[in-house]
Amino acid sequence: MAQKHPVIYFGTSTFGSSHVPTLQDEAIVSTFLDALNDGDVSQIDTAARYPPDNHGGSERMIGRVKAPARGFTINTKVLFAGQNSDGTLSKEAVRKSVANSLEVLGVKKLGILYAHCPDLATPLAEQAEALNEQYQKGYCEKIGISNFPLDMLKSFIDICEKEGYIKPSVYQGQYNLICREPEKELLPFLREHNMTFNAYSPLGGGFLTGKLTLGTAEGTRLRSAYGAHFAAWYDRPEFHDAVKKLLEVIGPLGIKPSEAALRWLAYHSDLGEKDGVILGATKIEQLKQNLEDMEKGALPQAVVDEIMAIGETIDAMGSGNFDVKPAELPPR
Repeated sequence: MAQKHPVIYFGTSTFGSSHVPTLQDEAIVSTFLDALNDGDVSQIDTAARYPPDNHGGSERMIGRVKAPARGFTINTKVLFAGQNSDGTLSKEAVRKSVANSLEVLGVKKLGILYAHCPDLATPLAEQAEALNEQYQKGYCEKIGISNFPLDMLKSFIDICEKEGYIKPSVYQGQYNLICREPEKELLPFLREHNMTFNAYSPLGGGFLTGKLTLGTAEGTRLRSAYGAHFAAWYDRPEFHDAVKKLLEVIGPLGIKPSEAALRWLAYHSDLGEKDGVILGATKIEQLKQNLEDMEKGALPQAVVDEIMAIGETIDAMGSGNFDVKPAELPPR
């Protein structure tokens, strides 16, 4: 019997992007949906911001290929544009963003409606009220929070409990075999509040394919303006050393670094079956391979041991945390 793993979501941050011209083609995007159907993946993750070079392009593409009518649940995030998220979670901004998302997606209800990132200008009480309003109007099944620091998340939940608002039930954050900070305080807190965790960037924006470490990353996202923030996070000597150590262990076993990263996250990390992993791909072959790799089950113990050692080394250096700062995100 196949081992169970977290729920797989498909991330569509590149749908409609000028950086990936093929994903501006409805016929090609439709083949991605076919592959997802074949892989029993029914959850699509997007955002009003996606792609960064064409805000809303992802949602518009999802609507044009009629993904909801093909059985997909659509999860999206409240819009923030440019490099400043101030004011994006005000009541009016949330209303406007959600109304537009519903219209272009062609749905009456979203799966998860996320706050995309912290809004430091709007009072947190207004943010909580704004998201609660959308839930009470029936525009989403769940409220989610993405990229909030833990102290802000705690305050947000306190407000919800005090005011009787719907509490967020999902948190979306970066988590992979190098980015391990969520294991310390965030995940235990989420468990206390019955919140699930959806992990994005399971391959560190492409870093965990090993291409940057091996010097074969030309033409990939990490060497483009689109992925510069990932390169800034991951292009560091200690992380390249970690990849080299991993390659030494998995090479003789015929396991690719991307496969090792995905299988570790699915079967050995702190994620459970109700949590999620958000896979992204710009080529249909990548998507199919990632889905296939996720189904291969647990890793050999030698690989798990090496990844745990990598985590301990990075933790000792204090470098396994990646704060999302709107001013540093593309386009820049």
